[in-house]
Amino acid sequence: MKMNRRQFLGTASAAAFPFIFPGCTGLNVRKYAANEKVNVGVIGIGRISTTMDIPLAIKYTDLCRFTAVCDLDSKRLAHGVDFIQQQYKKLLGEDKAPVKTFADYHDLIDDPSIDAVEICIPDHWHTLVACAALAKGKHIWLQKPFSQTITEGRVIANLAKMQNRVVQVGSWQRSVMQFHRVCELALNGRIGDIVRVEVGCGCDKPGGSSEVQPVPGNLNYEMWLGPTDEKAPYNETRVHAQDLKKIASRPGWIQMAPYGWGMITNWGAHQIDIAQWGLGKDDSGPESVTGTCEWMDTTGGKLWNVHTTYDLHYSYNGGKTDVHVCNKYPMGIKFIGSTGEWLYCMRGKAVTPSDPSSSTGGKMKPLMASKVALLEPMKDPKTPLKTSDDHWKNWLEAIRAGDPTMTATNAEAAQRSSTACCLGQMCMELGRGKKDGATVKWCAKKEDTCCDKAKALMKPFARGKYNLPEELKRYGFCYDKVLRG
Repeated sequence: MKMNRRQFLGTASAAAFPFIFPGCTGLNVRKYAANEKVNVGVIGIGRISTTMDIPLAIKYTDLCRFTAVCDLDSKRLAHGVDFIQQQYKKLLGEDKAPVKTFADYHDLIDDPSIDAVEICIPDHWHTLVACAALAKGKHIWLQKPFSQTITEGRVIANLAKMQNRVVQVGSWQRSVMQFHRVCELALNGRIGDIVRVEVGCGCDKPGGSSEVQPVPGNLNYEMWLGPTDEKAPYNETRVHAQDLKKIASRPGWIQMAPYGWGMITNWGAHQIDIAQWGLGKDDSGPESVTGTCEWMDTTGGKLWNVHTTYDLHYSYNGGKTDVHVCNKYPMGIKFIGSTGEWLYCMRGKAVTPSDPSSSTGGKMKPLMASKVALLEPMKDPKTPLKTSDDHWKNWLEAIRAGDPTMTATNAEAAQRSSTACCLGQMCMELGRGKKDGATVKWCAKKEDTCCDKAKALMKPFARGKYNLPEELKRYGFCYDKVLRG
């Protein structure tokens, strides 16, 4: 039986509400002794955890100790143990470092010896696991995108505030020099008021296979589906590679709704996040989004079903700022000011403004401007941005300091950036089959829209025991109270 997205959605309402916090009334955050280390558990052993999130944090052996792994694929679980042990053998010369294993994330989260959790799992599982970890008092590293729906993200952000826990989100471009430089200059008026931002996020291609395959004995597929349709037939290209030699390959679910929404949330969580940062919208967002897209060709047995090309216009600042998100742009962010000048940043090794190679000729470079002198840092910016040169170290240092405000990202800013991404996805979905696409109007203050069809797309996913109210109830929290903040 095929189900549309609305049939995946839970029953919790996405009511409008103000975000006023009376202060942190949750748990105290302890500070660590000089030689005390943060015990870290990892939930999800796959491409992102083994290529980035484990190796880029575990190397700080003076700050942390990786002590546990969890995965619902027993092959990947065993690989996670071996991977961490190999890391410690290289780093410290240890042989067979002790690593606990868990098949159910609740058991890892309930372990009192674990202080912090890296959450490196498919997008449709982010909210349930993040909320369980925060409710249990764990600090979290949450891979981007922050959540799969806007209301899910609001619950995570509110719970993080209530629990007073350190949250670092995997939007690590905030800890890279060129992104910080350009955003701080844009925010502080180097090129006047920002009238336009051009954002490129890349483009996915059709693929995957709809052929029904037997579920591998090592994979708990029913749990992997979580809050989505339990009748979805198994195919390796819906989930992840079974060959451990391909563990670093791109998993199919990234291009497969409802597990991922495609580039709008995958790379949008990086690029749109930078646009939000440079516009000073970490506690706000757009007023509307209008646009069109093309959808993947699923004929001939192809499985993946998210958008391919896209052309979205976000309206900010009462219509004075147009944020144009389009696959035709290079993979970067360009801020254009009222002076007619521009600033640009993208990934790659950046050079200093005085380097001749930072000129504007030819191909776009990691750090560029219409005039080289515009890239000189401000000596005393009116609105300085938080500085970090290592996203993973920044997270660990914030935990040890007992200071949730230290991180380069935080739950509220991540929710706002994720909301902008989700609004783009909602706009594309509502415009499906329409030549001129759709428009979604948005009230960032209330996090609400006047469109009932859009409201339906904001709700949390739910299926049976895999639902957010029950997950929170397990740890003594009321969903409605957390949602209201």
